[in-house]
Order: sequence, then structure tokens, then C-alpha cells
Amino acid sequence: MLRILSDLHFRDASSRLKRLESLEALLEGVDELWLNGDTCDNQTGMKPEQVEEIREFFTSRVARVRFITGNHDPDISDTHDASAAEGLLWATHGDVFLDDIVPWSSVRDQLGERIKKIKAEHPERGFSEFADRIATMREACIGFRRECDPEKKDLSHRVRRLLTEFFPPRQPLAMINTWRTIADRAVNAAATWRPEARVIVTGHVHFPRIWQRADRWVINLGAFTGPLGAFSVDVANEMAAVRRISWSHDSCFPGKVINQIPLASPPSQSLSPDA
Repeated sequence: MLRILSDLHFRDASSRLKRLESLEALLEGVDELWLNGDTCDNQTGMKPEQVEEIREFFTSRVARVRFITGNHDPDISDTHDASAAEGLLWATHGDVFLDDIVPWSSVRDQLGERIKKIKAEHPERGFSEFADRIATMREACIGFRRECDPEKKDLSHRVRRLLTEFFPPRQPLAMINTWRTIADRAVNAAATWRPEARVIVTGHVHFPRIWQRADRWVINLGAFTGPLGAFSVDVANEMAAVRRISWSHDSCFPGKVINQIPLASPPSQSLSPDA
């Protein structure tokens, strides 16, 4: 079985995941694991051996592990997307669907300036093809420090983080607009970049939800941060099963299946959309 998780944000004070061992039940019986970006924030002073410890945790428990890059771990690997079921299922972190990576962030403009500079330095790259676009975005994120230290959790730092997330008011409005449009952005991008894909698995926006758009499905896996929770996607027997991740004390485990999408027959046969 293939299991896909996203946005663990390990070592971020806002993540519910405080110990990697809390994931043990999610790794049982898994033959292949995709970590779909933002597994950790390796741009905030993490030592190489700390990143290697994270890798070792997963690779010692699952035979095949793919570390797909996100905006917080842009150089954790050179894998930016992955496909399964003969291309019918496609996973990528999801920031590639947005022109400025994090339109809701207080550092949006700084990232935008980085992207503009990199595009000028690499005129051979376009910004419309997946490979060129993701290369520019990942380069923009490398070495880009957060506006707040994600590992600090004292009260003053928590207040500062809240202020940077909600002020000015443009930021929460941009977040809501991203939630509203991300499914259509993903479907439009897939139609160009991965036209065979019928199930698109993303993360990044921390909004666990399932949408159906004609014959395509978009699954956002949410995140281990914030109040909305997270999903996993399990791929086996020509089905993609979406599960809610449940918690008991400090351990998480596969919760109930909330949707099953066939990968060998028309996706319209699946369960209800917009779960």
C-alpha cells in the first residue's frame, strides 16, 4: 500500500507532531510512503544531521520513501512531484499552483522579489512549464528564513506569530481566497502539466478537503498544524482512499475512510464530493 502524508511541519512549535514516534501507527503496513512537502523546515538553522535523522526515521520503517519538496523544505530532495496508477494519481506540494507561493503571508512580497530576480537570472526558463516553474520557486525558498522562529513557543513569540499571520487584514482574506480557488488552480494546472491525472493530491494551504471538478478530483491533505486537521491518502487495489488522521494522546493513527476514488474506472463512481 502507498500512503501519502503532507505538511508534518516537524520541529515547528505550532505542529501537533512533537515526536516522530507519534507516527508509528500511520506507518504500519505501508509499503511506500510519500511525504508531500513541508515535512520539516530545514531553512531555519536545522543541522544536516537533524534532517538526516528525520530521513532515517522514515526509511528505517518503510521500504520506499519519497520526500517531495515543499516551500519549507525546498532542498530536502530533488523530487518535486510523484505519480502512481499509471499517472492517474499525481501528487505535488501545491505551492506551484500559486504565482507568489504564499499569497497570504507577510513575506509574500519578499518572495515575489526573489522570484522576479531568479527569472531575470535564468531567461532560459519559462514560468509556465512545471519543471521550470518549480525550479524557480524552490530556488526562491532556499535560505529564506521565516519571519518568526518556528521552534520558539514562548508566549511573546506565539503572540508575534499570530500578529504576522492575521495583520494586515489582507492576509486572512488572501488565505480564504486561496482556499476558495485552489481546487480550480490545481485542475487547470494538471490539465496542462499532467493531463492523464484524475486524482490530484496537494498540501500547502492547510485546508483538508476534497473537491470534484468534472472528471478530476482534488484532495488537499491539510496539515499537522492548526485546528483543521489532516488527511492521508492510501492507494491500493486500484482505489485512492482518503482517511482522516485521528489522534489519541500524542499518537496519531489512520481514522475512518471519508471517500474512495476508483483509479481504474471513471472517478464519477466515487463517493460524495466536497467532503
